[in-house]
Amino acid sequence: MRKSVNVVFIALDTLRADHMSCYGYGFETTPKIDGFADDAVLFEDCIAPAIPTHPGYTTMFTGVNPLKHGVVCHAGSHSLSREIPLLSQILYNQGYATVAVDNLTATRAPWFQRGYEYYVFSGGATVISGGYKVTGEVTTKKALTFLRLWKEGQLGSKPLFMFIHYWDPHAPYFPPPPFRETFYKPPKTVTPLKPWMKKTIWGRKLLKGWVGKILEEHNDKTFVDRLYDDEILYTDHQVSQILDYLKESEIYDDMIIVITADHGELLCEHDIFYDHHGLYEGDIHVPLIIKAPNLGQGTRVKGFVSHEDIPPTILKILNIKPETCFDGISLVDAIQEGDSGRNFVVSVENTRMTKRAIRTERWKLIQTLRPDVYGNPAGHLELYDLKKDPEEKENLADSEETVVQDLMLRLENWYRTKLGGRPDPLMTQPLSLPIR
Repeated sequence: MRKSVNVVFIALDTLRADHMSCYGYGFETTPKIDGFADDAVLFEDCIAPAIPTHPGYTTMFTGVNPLKHGVVCHAGSHSLSREIPLLSQILYNQGYATVAVDNLTATRAPWFQRGYEYYVFSGGATVISGGYKVTGEVTTKKALTFLRLWKEGQLGSKPLFMFIHYWDPHAPYFPPPPFRETFYKPPKTVTPLKPWMKKTIWGRKLLKGWVGKILEEHNDKTFVDRLYDDEILYTDHQVSQILDYLKESEIYDDMIIVITADHGELLCEHDIFYDHHGLYEGDIHVPLIIKAPNLGQGTRVKGFVSHEDIPPTILKILNIKPETCFDGISLVDAIQEGDSGRNFVVSVENTRMTKRAIRTERWKLIQTLRPDVYGNPAGHLELYDLKKDPEEKENLADSEETVVQDLMLRLENWYRTKLGGRPDPLMTQPLSLPIR
């Protein structure tokens, strides 16, 4: 494919794949993205190799594993080495007009501006305790303004690489009308959240914040859960405006368009109240949908893929061979085969808790590396049979010793190989956002 193909990369913050209708969710939360998926390739099993935000975006823009690039904390002390290029830098050097509609540089991560000829600042950073964030409307308006200027030739004639970062559906869940309460129907049996949330440190924290404000009106878990779905529907509407403009401008068909998320969100599973920590499926199973000319319209690909695979896939489609080494692989062959061929993936976390996990098609093993705020000591293991227990409710670590030993051996071998003798950043870097 010629190098002049334009690229639009859309990231939807905190979006778990299993709450999207194109991934089989029971509510139609993503009708517009569903339609986009009909034109694209949908990867059914994209797993984030590191959570939350900074590790996620660093990985998806470098194609390098977190144990190598070292960004394993959100708002931590480690900065990305200048020797590791970002996708934006590679494409800028290939003659692209590069633009980000984003605010990650305001969150103690200046490397996210590297390679961008234009950095359109979308506004202040998300602050959960304060209960505010940059809304999708602001991001959409700024993105469309830039797209029109570029399309009209006012910024020259370079091909385009554009990154659009939506904070929605990240907390707080305050979807505007007409999206608010689209999916809520009062249940026959209400599950009050207030008594439940008082049991954990994080629950008590949110009771004093945005969740507490919502519970003054509806002390009902279902109501808060549906607000998250409303947020997804609102975000879907924002994305649709970008897609509609590209279609109206007759540039949609010839573009590469990527839609993904940095991580998911837990909705009280494992007593983790409306946040993203723990390495459970709701945290790490994220969407990945890629559209490109002649790539496989309406295809669904099984097997594990990762944020690491995004840069080499885009560059493979563009026929660009960078002078850099990726840990990820091009997914073009996986699209043709219908399966990625990976047997397992590894995920890490070092922001609210220090953990690592190995995920196979059937099993998930999570190892706690430092004592966590939920009372688990260092060395605590969780094993889940995802075929029989997809909600990860029954810890089988004590009863399935052979499985645990096998997974620990595979995890440790993979881990040491990836580190290559370097210190483990999960253990050398302190928690960046401990729960107090």
